[in-house]
Amino acid sequence: MRVDKVIAKAAVSTFAAIVALCAFLLAALCLGFPSTMMKLTYDLGLDGLSVKFASTAYSRSQKSVYYIAYATEVAIGADDYENVVKCGKAFIADEEFATYAKERNAALVDEGVGTYEQYVYGKICVAEYLLGEKESALTDAAAYLGAGFPTGNALTALLVETIKADDKETAAAVLSVLQEIETRIETLPEEEARGLAGLISAARDWING
Repeated sequence: MRVDKVIAKAAVSTFAAIVALCAFLLAALCLGFPSTMMKLTYDLGLDGLSVKFASTAYSRSQKSVYYIAYATEVAIGADDYENVVKCGKAFIADEEFATYAKERNAALVDEGVGTYEQYVYGKICVAEYLLGEKESALTDAAAYLGAGFPTGNALTALLVETIKADDKETAAAVLSVLQEIETRIETLPEEEARGLAGLISAARDWING
């Protein structure tokens, strides 16, 4: 056998061994270290896989809230509406959600967009709306308000989305809920009351315009 063929055969064998080793290591990482893979795939721009690995890490880590928060935020950034709803609802159902959100609130308040909780609630409801689940979006948005009308709440986010979509029917349904809230809640902090009144006025003007 000619020397060049021997060298070529050896090179091919070495390359095949390297590929096999890399495949084995990748499989091992996927199966055993989803928390590592969620970051690696995100860095590679593979957002869907990143969400999947983060969700797996969440289920394997006795449900550490960090992982489901990571999955939710990646899904939001990727406009992956199905996973925004799926992971987002698992996130807000986690008993550590309130604690995690509290740690994130300062930065968002400084940006003037409300609390982290309302940010997540709004993204879930908008995702539901964009998936065609308009009734669920409205029901959830109203439920996420709690006893007040906080800045950047899900109803506000949902109304903005209906206006962007030129969907006056759903906007009217949102307006109806807003008016019911205004009637039902006798006392609100001044800023919240002003926000609610302003949103009702804006919604009515747009619908009738």
